[in-house]
Amino acid sequence: MRWMAIFIVALQLGCAGSPSSTPPRALSGGSITTGEAALSEDQAESLAEALEITFGQSMEPGASALTGPGYSQGLLAVSPEMRAFVDSIDPSLSPNQRFRQILRTLKQQRFELIYDLDTTATAAEAFAERRGNCISFSALMVALAREVGLEAHFNRVHAPMGRRTTSGSSGNALVQNILHINAEVSFGWSTRILEFNFDPRSPYRHKRLDDATVQSLYLNNRALELEKEQRREEAVDLLQEALTLNPGSSLLWNTLGYIQRRDGNLELAELSYSQALALDRSNTAAQHNLRNVYRLQSQRALSQAELTGDSDAES
Repeated sequence: MRWMAIFIVALQLGCAGSPSSTPPRALSGGSITTGEAALSEDQAESLAEALEITFGQSMEPGASALTGPGYSQGLLAVSPEMRAFVDSIDPSLSPNQRFRQILRTLKQQRFELIYDLDTTATAAEAFAERRGNCISFSALMVALAREVGLEAHFNRVHAPMGRRTTSGSSGNALVQNILHINAEVSFGWSTRILEFNFDPRSPYRHKRLDDATVQSLYLNNRALELEKEQRREEAVDLLQEALTLNPGSSLLWNTLGYIQRRDGNLELAELSYSQALALDRSNTAAQHNLRNVYRLQSQRALSQAELTGDSDAES
């Protein structure tokens, strides 16, 4: 069973501006707030203020939806190739029969994705390129089911959280906690869980996620992929949209802080990590990242003080 499916938190280890020479230490996973809990009035006001400071964007307390289509809409978009595939399935059949036939056809064609943790593909990209992770596969299943008229949604599987160590944009050590997502399709009187590449159903319990939450996770993943290519402005654009969809996500604020810190903006990084912790005090990645920011700010202040002292001595 593949559990490593999506990026959830980005944890920067080592000194600023240089690769980490120290192996990452083990961290407890803690709880990860993805935005499923309702926000208090104080939290909503704090989030609105943080969004305005970070992005120059005014937002009503408690608002969580975009006013227009954005990058997130691409996750479940049906391509012409997908629609042609669905149209090839006997339209005289009921929606339940058509979707079952879709699954049989895919299996007969030995359809499967090459598992790639670093590629969070949309449904259309997964169908065309056959590469991606569990968000990609689940999005494909949800999109195909809805195309024939069935209700379908995403689940978070409460399996033990995975973790991996990789390298960031400048070779720095990066620890990522990983969650698992699957798809669930309703046949009216029953439902079917669809795991990555039609693997056997997980024995762990699961909880339904709305589209906006999964779309925000998709944008989170894509932002980290862009940051690794040092395309930070684009990454921040995606996180802005993700936070508009899901402003109460500790996960997203932590990722935003990571990218801001990599860009050298320690003040905004401090704000983002603090917001992540205000939403989830047990977010160990944000705790560690915020301590790093405080250390870097102290080093910067000390360096500036030394430069001022040298300048005064020369004069």
